[in-house]
Amino acid sequence: MKAHGAYRTKNLILAEYDRMAAAGLTLETPLTEGESGTYRSTLTPPPGQGPRHD
Repeated sequence: MKAHGAYRTKNLILAEYDRMAAAGLTLETPLTEGESGTYRSTLTPPPGQGPRHD
């Protein structure tokens, strides 16, 4: 906190939450695997499943 003035992880999580909320994702309407739409996770492809892991 002293070095950067903020918690970077907290800021990244809140930014991702805002993106999900803007796309209309909720607990009642979650993103389903393989669905295309207005939201695409920044973890696409999921960790360990990218091109270097083929």
